[in-house]
Amino acid sequence: MDVPFEALGPTVDFEVPLRYSDMDLFGHVNNARYFTFLEEARIAWFEACVPETWDWRKHGVLVVHNEMDYLKPVQPGDRLIIRLGASGLGNSSIHIKYEGYCLKGGEKAKAVLAFRAATTLVSWDTAAGKVCRVHDDWRKTIEGT
Repeated sequence: MDVPFEALGPTVDFEVPLRYSDMDLFGHVNNARYFTFLEEARIAWFEACVPETWDWRKHGVLVVHNEMDYLKPVQPGDRLIIRLGASGLGNSSIHIKYEGYCLKGGEKAKAVLAFRAATTLVSWDTAAGKVCRVHDDWRKTIEGT
């Protein structure tokens, strides 16, 4: 976890509260659960980026692409920390990158990279029912201007 993490704007380290139901018969976190974890981490990241209470029903985001490389299993007794930040920004898109660290036995000294992932979001105008430009307040925070 001590390696550099290049990102635009704020980065967040989000600890996933692992539950028994996240595990599968092979004794590790089921691969499908990771996308829910990414969603939870993105909410924490948006809270760092969005300057005030936001009405997501008016102006939100849609996931248009997710990808993940699984590197190490996460097992009962481990802790999972997801580090995330923006890797790019387009007119209507926000690109998020993630690194998931497994703290074996819950110990930070035993952290290993468990996965790398990426998500592409598009900014959504609910009233118009279409993709729109990334909101200026978000853009300023993500670009650091």
